[in-house]
Amino acid sequence: KGMGCERCNYTGKMYKTSVEELIANSTIGFFKGSGAVLHGSGREDVDARMLGNGRPFILEIQNPEKRKIDLKEVEKVINENARGKVAVSDLRFTGSEEVEKIKAGSFRKTYRVKIEFKKEIDEERLLKALKSIANTEIMQRTPERVLHRRADILRKKRICDIRLIHFKDRMAVVEIDAEAGLYIKELITGDNGRTTPSLSEVLNNYAKVSKLDVIKVWDNE
Repeated sequence: KGMGCERCNYTGKMYKTSVEELIANSTIGFFKGSGAVLHGSGREDVDARMLGNGRPFILEIQNPEKRKIDLKEVEKVINENARGKVAVSDLRFTGSEEVEKIKAGSFRKTYRVKIEFKKEIDEERLLKALKSIANTEIMQRTPERVLHRRADILRKKRICDIRLIHFKDRMAVVEIDAEAGLYIKELITGDNGRTTPSLSEVLNNYAKVSKLDVIKVWDNE
């Protein structure tokens, strides 16, 4: 959180709320803490949903006055207050060693992606294109959309598996198992050549992501 600017209407925040705030605001009072920090296993774009069994996270309560708390009651309050936005389950106490583990982790993920194509495409050609990028090393420079806050570096990532779930006209739904750190939207669009190979490049048909869900976070690799 910064001092604020015209872009954020001088709030110091890009969005009205966050996953951290939705969980922490319902939790700090139980422990009578001065604040809280959320440590999560990776992050997603603000328009991507985390579905399936969710992802591991740790909420670190700062300066707690109380430590013996019924976590089932905490879980209930979080889910009531954040209904429709965030849900938590299986809360338990942990230590600093797991904080380090989750921060340093490299978590493979499975995505469900709805893709829209600029031009008509037949299913057989799409299947061949998907097969060609599965188990292939993807060369990916930092996406243009995040260059203002991330270093411009080249990443080498791999798609572990990719499956066609649904296809109709210029729309397809695929599931992608990918190594940690692979930018899925750019895998589809190509990001003006910054990601190669991309689905758009292989098909010679511009494609974009219209919906993106994470449906599984795998155990730490």
